[in-house]
Amino acid sequence: MIYAGGRQIGGTIELETIKEVSQSYLTRLWNNETFRKEKEDESKIESFANFISKYFTLIVISIASLSALYWYPVSTNLAINAFTAVLIIACPCALALSTPFAMGNTIRIFGRNNFYLKNSYIIEKLSAVNTIVFDKTGTITENNASDVYFIVETLHSDEIIAVKSTVRNSSHPLSIAINNYYKNYKTITTDLFEEEPGKGIFAVINGMSIKLGSNSFIEGDYLNEENDSTSVYLSIDKKFKGYYKISNKYRYGLKPLVSELEKEYELALLSGDNDGEKVKLKEIFGDERELHFKQSPYDKLKFIKELQDENKTVLMIGDGLNDAGALKQSDVGITISDNINNFSPACDGILDSKSFKLLSEFISFSKTARKVVIASFIISLLYNVIGLSFAVQGTLSPVI
Repeated sequence: MIYAGGRQIGGTIELETIKEVSQSYLTRLWNNETFRKEKEDESKIESFANFISKYFTLIVISIASLSALYWYPVSTNLAINAFTAVLIIACPCALALSTPFAMGNTIRIFGRNNFYLKNSYIIEKLSAVNTIVFDKTGTITENNASDVYFIVETLHSDEIIAVKSTVRNSSHPLSIAINNYYKNYKTITTDLFEEEPGKGIFAVINGMSIKLGSNSFIEGDYLNEENDSTSVYLSIDKKFKGYYKISNKYRYGLKPLVSELEKEYELALLSGDNDGEKVKLKEIFGDERELHFKQSPYDKLKFIKELQDENKTVLMIGDGLNDAGALKQSDVGITISDNINNFSPACDGILDSKSFKLLSEFISFSKTARKVVIASFIISLLYNVIGLSFAVQGTLSPVI
């Protein structure tokens, strides 16, 4: 049995999934001490409800006792009526039940639409965001729909097998694209495999040293060519072999989603890749100033922190690979996944890629849920004020 929280660091392993993913299953994993954020999430609404509830009983008993004492000199029956009526009419139910009912129901609705949240507190945080930051590769791009071309040298079949065997060990979207490009080739076992987030992958296969990644990560004299695509550079035995030119296909509904979100939120894009697709992204996001390229995992985390220092509430949308630090630092971190079994403990929620176009609606619905809770509090307050104003007069029968 293999449990969430472990990480395969070398070679490829094959697993059989014997349990389906569900909200309750993910919640149990998230609640593991290992995955908790240093600062535990806290709901302001729930804290308010708990604060009121703590004093509710004391206040009600005090009002009932004062009413009884006030009416006792006039009539014993009136005093008893006032005392019991206050106790029976005073109702903390809306205060106690509004948050778990509304938020729990929201989590159920989100889960039905392939959006899984860590806990109900995230809904409240999601409703308060004013800045949304997107990662590029694997988040706004589709993993299995890239056009791949290899440029410069022609690789021999044993070199192609070595490259495919190397990328097969990585779950990065660019590695997946190269793996699919060589789908007709077999794979062999790697003798050594290492992956450096934001830089590249290294493997030793049949005595060959393989490096794939950024131009600064590989070895040998590389060709620094400007292009309109994402590039993955390759070196074998410390000799530059060429680079993979990967043209990304953006997720369905991305442009309408961005157009909808930019009306209400500040948007930004972070990418570890070069700025080859800057022109395409500018057509989607519009503001060139908020497009940031060649961002390391640390740069992404730093960018989120700088936004928070400006008192912005940040939602980070990533793929959970190179974005773990940024996802954890953000007020709400959501991982987009083509396969929800790709569990990312650093995030607050997992959004199935099929529901990516619904992101704006999920945020809007979280605001609605928050309004429902606040409305319930107001109704509860009005009910208690009106009900108790009759009860203390001693003229209202407890039965009524």
